[in-house]
Amino acid sequence: MSVTGPRTRKRRSIQEKLQIVRETLQSEASVAVIARRHGVNANQVFSWRRQYQRGHLKGRPGTRAKEAMVLPVQIAELPRARTPSSTVETDLVAHASPRIEIELANGPRVKIWDIGSETVRELIRELVRPC
Repeated sequence: MSVTGPRTRKRRSIQEKLQIVRETLQSEASVAVIARRHGVNANQVFSWRRQYQRGHLKGRPGTRAKEAMVLPVQIAELPRARTPSSTVETDLVAHASPRIEIELANGPRVKIWDIGSETVRELIRELVRPC
């Protein structure tokens, strides 16, 4: 048995890790095949994937890796009220609060009433954040 010298670990940049992780998520090739292609142990790639899914594998501090994501959105108008027959109905139409309704993939709907634009932005950020 011959010894060729001490092994040195190659340090991967965050960008390299992200590129390898994205490749495993977008490719039909196995993680092991992609890891070998990049000279990385498959277990290490699985670890990077978990970090990525938890939102811990990021580029520069405070920034998220840019990733295109398409979410289906349907904007529906609220039904217009007929001519109000009482002042109570007039008050309801005039003071209608903003609302958001989210239909989840498996069918249930979540309705949130009286929601501000900043809250909507925060909600969307959380929904698109990797798990």
